[in-house]
Amino acid sequence: MAGTQQSASRSHCWTCGFEAPAGSDRWETIDVVSLGTMTRCPECGSTNVSSGR
Repeated sequence: MAGTQQSASRSHCWTCGFEAPAGSDRWETIDVVSLGTMTRCPECGSTNVSSGR
């Protein structure tokens, strides 16, 4: 059986480069009526975020 990775997955903002663990309190969220809940970068406000989950 292959080894499992113990470190937390990280999410990345493509606009400013901010990184933090995926799903952590460091990320902001916004509710968009037509899309649902989206992750938003706390540094620049972008929703152009790649989730590490």
